[in-house]
Amino acid sequence: MREYAPLFPGRYWHLGADEYLALTVKDPEASFPQLVTAAKRKYGSRATVQDLATGWLNDRAAVARSLGKEPKAWNDGFFTGGVITPDKNIEVEYWTGRTRWAARPPVEYLREGRNVVNLNSEYLYYVLGEPNGFFYPTGKRIYDEWTPGTLRGTQPVSDKKLTGPSRVLGARFAVWSDQPQAQTEQQVARGIRLPLAALSQRLWNPAKPPLSWAAFTRLADRLGV
Repeated sequence: MREYAPLFPGRYWHLGADEYLALTVKDPEASFPQLVTAAKRKYGSRATVQDLATGWLNDRAAVARSLGKEPKAWNDGFFTGGVITPDKNIEVEYWTGRTRWAARPPVEYLREGRNVVNLNSEYLYYVLGEPNGFFYPTGKRIYDEWTPGTLRGTQPVSDKKLTGPSRVLGARFAVWSDQPQAQTEQQVARGIRLPLAALSQRLWNPAKPPLSWAAFTRLADRLGV
């Protein structure tokens, strides 16, 4: 029986919520005073731009549910310490896996009781043109190192009770067209073939694979995977 799910059906609605421009500056309140005014008007005198963004996320999640969808959002769209708290039932897609970036650790989301999907950018990102230090994954590191509980960097969350399939629901492999002319559709299809095969293997059975990478790739080639 499959323990983790590699793909998700159409019942989900991805809200995004990440990289909100007003929260990327050093001092959002000084840079966007009109947003501060709107936040205080809606959420009280202690509200900030962050609360306005969180309120937007919660409102959109309510719309998604009213349409029969389950809402999800990127992990850097969930903020702490504000007047408004992100809805606990919004699923977290954890992507900030490369530890050179500042990010809340995944265990915080799991301890809050949130369900998480693994998109660890250290392993599961295929970015056209390889900008910002990204490189095209071959699948070997996924096969040799990655587990569903490896949400950030190369080490899995230490508390395994938090990373079972009822909490870390599965994983997705992301292809981003940052430089869309860098590869053709056919090149992308060839490039992601083995990474997807490796990901499927580790989701099917998170234990250390019985075959070497070389033997696994020969098997994938023979089966036309």
